[in-house]
Amino acid sequence: MIKDKFAHLLNGNYSLDSLEIASIQHEIDAETLAIDALQPVAIDELQFKLKSHESKRREYKSLLSPLRRGIVPPEILGEIFQYAVERYYPVNRVGLVCKSWRDIALTTPSLWQTVIAPPGNAPINVKKLQTWTARAGTLPKRVEIVGLNAIYECGCFYDDICRLASPELARFLTSGPVLDEVTIECYNHHCLDRLLGLIKSDENTLRPSWDSIRHLALEMGDVSFGLEWPFLNSLPQAVSSLLLETPWLRSVPSEDLPALPPLDCLTKLHIVNDWPNSWILRTLGSYRNLEEVVLGSAKFPRPFEVFNEVFTPVLLPKLQVLRFRYMHHHFEDTRMLRCLRMPALKTLEVQYQDPSNADDSEGPCDTPDKSELYSDILHMLSGADGVVDLKQLHLEHLPITSKGLLRILAILPSLTFLELAKIDVDRELFAMAREVDKPLLPLLRHLKIHDKFGAFDVDDVCQYLEGRKASTTEVEPDCVERLDMTFKKRRLPRDSRPDESVRAMELRGVGVLVNIGFSD
Repeated sequence: MIKDKFAHLLNGNYSLDSLEIASIQHEIDAETLAIDALQPVAIDELQFKLKSHESKRREYKSLLSPLRRGIVPPEILGEIFQYAVERYYPVNRVGLVCKSWRDIALTTPSLWQTVIAPPGNAPINVKKLQTWTARAGTLPKRVEIVGLNAIYECGCFYDDICRLASPELARFLTSGPVLDEVTIECYNHHCLDRLLGLIKSDENTLRPSWDSIRHLALEMGDVSFGLEWPFLNSLPQAVSSLLLETPWLRSVPSEDLPALPPLDCLTKLHIVNDWPNSWILRTLGSYRNLEEVVLGSAKFPRPFEVFNEVFTPVLLPKLQVLRFRYMHHHFEDTRMLRCLRMPALKTLEVQYQDPSNADDSEGPCDTPDKSELYSDILHMLSGADGVVDLKQLHLEHLPITSKGLLRILAILPSLTFLELAKIDVDRELFAMAREVDKPLLPLLRHLKIHDKFGAFDVDDVCQYLEGRKASTTEVEPDCVERLDMTFKKRRLPRDSRPDESVRAMELRGVGVLVNIGFSD
C-alpha cells in the first residue's frame, strides 16, 4: 500500500497542488530505485515484494495523469466533448466521469446548443429542455422534439394522449428562451394542430420564443386524415428557412391540397413529399424572396402531369440554389424546370434514387440519352429571365449514355464545378469528349467523380484533362485546377493504386491537384 498521506487521493478525483505533485514524483522515483535494486536478486523469492512495489508505482502514476495535472486546457476538453456527443446521447454523461469534467461540461455553452426530446412513452421532458437551453447562454439554440412513442407512433392513433398536446411544451415554445432552430417530428398533421393550437390560443400573448424561430422543420409521418391543416396558419412569421415533410395524399387534386401561408422572410424552402409538381410550382410562386429550394421525393412517385408551353411561368428572381433529391427514375420532377424562371441560379443538383432501392413501377420514362432532361435544362436556359450563369452542376444516380451527357454539358459552358456521383454511363464519355469540335466546359475548374459502376477509367479522365492543358492558348486558357475521383475498391484489381498512375502523375505535372482514392 502507498503511504497514508497519499492514500485518500485514490478515493476521489482531487486536484493536486505543486507540492503534492513533487512529493508523489519523489515516491515514484523511490519505488523505481527499489525495483532496480531487487531485480538482480533471486526473482522467485522476491516476486511478491516486486509486484507490491510495482502496484504502488502504478497507483502513484495514476495520480499524475494529464487530466489531474490540468495539462489539457478546459477549452480544449470542451471541444473534444462536442465530438463525443451523438444524437440522443445525453451530454451530461460526460459529466459523470469526474468532477473536473462535469465542471468543464457545465461551463461550455456550445455543448448545450442542441437539445433533443427523443421518442418515448413518457410525456416530453420540458424541464430538460429548459435546463439545457439555459446552459447554452447567448449562443443560438436548436431544439428537436420527437412527438412519437417508443415504436414511432402516436397515442392519438389509439385515442390516447398525444405527446405534443402539452401545455407545458407550448409554454416553453412561447415564453421560453429565444430559439434559433426548431424541429418537430410527429405522426400526422393533427399532432401539429394540437400543439400549435395551444401556442396560438391567446392571440394577445407575447410569444418571444416562437416568434424568434428562424429555422423550422416540420416532419410528418405517412398517415394523414383530412385536408384541413390549421397549424399552417400558426407558423412563425419571421422564419427564414422552412422544411416541410408531408404524408402521401393519394388521388387528391392539386388545387385541393393544403396551401402554405405567406411568409415574407422565407429564403430557403425544403419540401419532402409526393405531391404534384403543379402544387410545388404554385407554392414556389408565393415566395419571391427564395434563395435556395430543395425538392425531395418521398415514398411514392409524384403524379404524372403534362407540362406544355402555355404553362404559367414562375419567376424566382433571387433563387441561387435548386436541388432535386431522391427522384424516381420513371417520373421526372425536372419537368418543372420548363416553368421556372431563375435568372440568378448558380447551383443545380439532380439526384435520382439509388437504382438498387428504386421502384420499378410503370410510368413515363425518359430515353437512354435523357432527351427529356436535356429539354428541361434547355428550357431553363432559354427565354426571358432564363438561367444565364450556372456555376455548379451535381448529377447523382443518373442513368444516361455518354452521348446524352455530353449533349447536356455542351449547353452549360458557364460551369466551373461538375460532380458526377454514381453515374451509370458507358465508358466512352471522356474519349468522346476529346473528339468534340468546340471545347467542352471551357471555364471548368473542379471535376469531382464518384464511380460506383466502373464507368470511368483514371487514365481516360487524366488524359482528357491533360489534353485540355496542352491545347491551351493565351486567348483560350484552360481553367482546370482540381480533380477528385473515388472508386469502389472491389471494382479495381487487387493492390491497384490509381492515385500513382502515370497519367495521374503527368496531370499533376501540369499544375492540377489530383486526389484519387477508394470509397466504401
